[in-house]
Amino acid sequence: MRGRVGRRGVVTAVVAALALALGATAFACTNLATMTLSAPAGHPGDTITLVGTSFPVPRAASTASPTPVVLRWKSGDGPVLATVVPDRTGSISATFQVPPSEAGHAVIIGVQRREVVNPENPDAPPVVLDEPGTPARATFRVLAPGEAAPPARTPVSLAATSSETTGLFVLMVLFGAVSLSLFVGGVMAFMHQVRSRRVMAPVPWPPREW
Repeated sequence: MRGRVGRRGVVTAVVAALALALGATAFACTNLATMTLSAPAGHPGDTITLVGTSFPVPRAASTASPTPVVLRWKSGDGPVLATVVPDRTGSISATFQVPPSEAGHAVIIGVQRREVVNPENPDAPPVVLDEPGTPARATFRVLAPGEAAPPARTPVSLAATSSETTGLFVLMVLFGAVSLSLFVGGVMAFMHQVRSRRVMAPVPWPPREW
């Protein structure tokens, strides 16, 4: 009975460690793109500065060009506010004017889409997909006529945000490595227990002849 309980405990620990490792690895490999506005509200015609970070870019060894980020008003297919190409760190900066709109809350969406061709059917129309971690969103409030606008603020520094993102990525990678080591340790403990049970298993005596 104790052997079964111990074996179940080891199996449970192994499964939990595997799930933790997979979850940490998947989370560490995908950064969510974020955007910050120079002002949370304004009137139509006001000039707003937007900065964004963690937009996907090709690896350093790749010769491919980054996919442009299209800033759209209120929806993923809404009016285009600006189009900007991320730098090598995945950061963007753009300035746009608030379009004519009724007072109320609106969302600005950073869309980054690329066309993917099916290699098995290259003649078929390409499929348009969102880059991993996108689209990004930022909330903006359109003020009513005569309503005072809040003071403008300086957007988050791109260099500082990039450093914070790099530090967070390193922490997530370390977390994934620890989880993977726990998984390997659980597997080794399980195999050791199985081998021990085989060695200690009693050998049946041959039947006695009368």
